[in-house]
Amino acid sequence: MLGHQFAYSAAPVRKVREVQFGILSPEEIKAYSVAKIEHPEVMDETTHKPKMGGLMDPRMGTIDRNFKCQTCGEGMSECPGHFGHIELARPVFHPGEWLW
Repeated sequence: MLGHQFAYSAAPVRKVREVQFGILSPEEIKAYSVAKIEHPEVMDETTHKPKMGGLMDPRMGTIDRNFKCQTCGEGMSECPGHFGHIELARPVFHPGEWLW
């Protein structure tokens, strides 16, 4: 992103008043997700492109400057990336999120 020129915006500049952090519910995670990850493979062996439902699902952003993101249609430099989700058999808790 060094040297990247951002387009001018007429939107007013405002000060941030607050930032909140929290833990998403399973329903919120699925609502934000653009792809359900079901395969451990990264690439489709027949097409040599990122596999749909794989770890590099093209709906989560592009990893190749020759392709566009299948969610936002932007290139590798412009696409911020999008969330996918993996459904696990049991709930898993991140120890960093525990309140001591």
